[in-house]
Amino acid sequence: MKKNRKNLALLLLAASLLAGCAGQSNSQSSQSSQAKSEKKAESKASSKSAAKSAASSAVSSTKSSSSQASSKSAAKSAASSAVSSTKSSSSQASSKSAASSSQRADANRMGTLTSQLRVKLPGMLLPAADGLGQGSSNLNIRYTSSSSQNVVYYSVGNSPLALNDSRIASEKPYAVLTEKKNVADASSLINYQEPKTGLPAVKIASNVTGTEEGAAGSTYLQFNQGQWSFVVRASNVQGQKPLPTAQKLLALYQQYGLPDTAAKSSVQVDVGESLGSLNTVITWAKGSSVYQLKAHSAETAFKMLKSLN
Repeated sequence: MKKNRKNLALLLLAASLLAGCAGQSNSQSSQSSQAKSEKKAESKASSKSAAKSAASSAVSSTKSSSSQASSKSAAKSAASSAVSSTKSSSSQASSKSAASSSQRADANRMGTLTSQLRVKLPGMLLPAADGLGQGSSNLNIRYTSSSSQNVVYYSVGNSPLALNDSRIASEKPYAVLTEKKNVADASSLINYQEPKTGLPAVKIASNVTGTEEGAAGSTYLQFNQGQWSFVVRASNVQGQKPLPTAQKLLALYQQYGLPDTAAKSSVQVDVGESLGSLNTVITWAKGSSVYQLKAHSAETAFKMLKSLN
C-alpha cells in the first residue's frame, strides 16, 4: 500500500514537471511570436520611414532641379535681355552715327562747292548754308559770270554733280543769287517802298502795324523794319490772304535778320510756295554791287542770307 502511494506521488510529480515544461514552452513560443510581431511592426515602420525619406528626397531633388532650371532660365533671360539691350544701344548709336555722318557729308558738300565758287567768283558774297530741310546730299550748283554780273543757281537733283556740270541746267533751282556789279543807281533795282499813309491799318504783331491796299485783283500788305520794306502780295482770285505770310516774314526777320546794308532795301513775297516758283525776292546793296536772292520759300532765303559772307 505504501508502495502504491509512493508510485502515485512520483506520477504526480512527473505530471507536474511536464506541465511546467509545457507552460514554459508555451511562454517562450508566445514571447517568440510577440518578438516576431514587434520585428514585423518595426520592419513596416522602417519601410514607411524609408519610403517617406525617399519621397522627401525625391521632392527635395525635384525642387532643387526646378530651382536650378528656374535659375538657368532666369540667367538665360537676363543674358538675352542684356544682349538685346546691347544690340538696341548699338543700333541707336549706329543710327546716330549714321545721321551725324550724313549731316557732316551734307555740310561738307555745300562747303566744298562754295569753296570752289569762291575761286571762280572772287569777291562775291556767298552763303555757307544751303537753307534746305532735306536733299542736301544731292545739292548741285551752277553759275554764270560776266563783267556786269554773277549768277549762282542752287538746285537739288537725282544725284550729286560736279560744279557747273551741264546736266544741272535741266534742274529747277530752288534759289538764285545774283550780283550786279558797279551799279550807279541802286535804288532803281532795289524797289524799296516808303511807309504808306491814308490806307487801312493791319496789325501784324503787338508792336508792328502795316497797311493794306488792293489793286489789279491782288491785295498788298506792307510793313517796314529799319532799312527794309516788306511787301506781301496775295491773289484775290485764288482767295489768298496776305496777313499770315506777313506775320511769318516778321518772325523770320526777328529770328535770322537780314544782310547789313546802308541803303534802303526790300523784301517782296507772293503768297504760295512751290519748287521753282522763286516767290520770295530779297534785294539789297553792298558797296557798288546790288545783290538779289530769289528763293522758293522765305525760310530758305533767310537761312541762306544768315550765313552770307
